[in-house]
Amino acid sequence: MNDPAQNPYVASSTTPGGLFPQGRSAGTINAAARIGTVISLALISGVVMITVILAYLVFSNPPEDQQLLRFDGDAMLFLIIGYGIFIGAAGAAIVLRGIMKNQAAAQLKASAEELPRPLEGDSPLPPSGQAFLGTVATYTLIGQALVEGPAIINAIFMFIDNNLAHLIPIVLAVIGIAMQIPTPGRIKTSLEDAKR
Repeated sequence: MNDPAQNPYVASSTTPGGLFPQGRSAGTINAAARIGTVISLALISGVVMITVILAYLVFSNPPEDQQLLRFDGDAMLFLIIGYGIFIGAAGAAIVLRGIMKNQAAAQLKASAEELPRPLEGDSPLPPSGQAFLGTVATYTLIGQALVEGPAIINAIFMFIDNNLAHLIPIVLAVIGIAMQIPTPGRIKTSLEDAKR
C-alpha cells in the first residue's frame, strides 16, 4: 500500500545512446562526450547570456563623466578583485584537474580489466573504464565551474562599475570552459594514456 513515488520519465537501460538510469554512468566514450558537451555548452550559454544582459544595461545608461573601458585608479579595486578571483580560480582548476586525473589514471592502471581493442567511441567499457569516464566528467565539470564563477563575478563587477575591462576575464573564462569540453578523441587519449 505504501509504494514509494517513482519517476515515470526515467529512461530504461536499453535506450541506446540515450539517458542513463539513475545511479549508472556512461558506458561508452561517445556517450560520455555527448553528455559533457551538452553540459559545457549550457555553462557557456549561461555566462554569455548573463554577460550580454549586463553589458546591455551598461550600454543603455553609460556614465557621462567616465569611459566605458578604463584601468584608472578608481576602477582598480574592482579590477584587482575580479582579475584576482579569475586567476586564483583558473589555477585551482588546473591543479584540481591534474590531481583528479592522476588519481583516476592510477586506479585504472591498477585494474586487471583490459580495455577493448581497438578502442572505439562506441566500444562498451569494463566497470573500471566506466569509473574513469565518471571521473573525467567530474574533473571536467569542476574545472569548468571554477572558471564560470569568476566570469559571473566579473560580469556583475562590469555592471556595478560600468567598466567593460571586466570583459577580458569573462572572455578568457568562456575560452577556458570551451577548452575543457570532453571530446571523444580527448577521452580516448586519456583512457589509453592512463592504461599504459
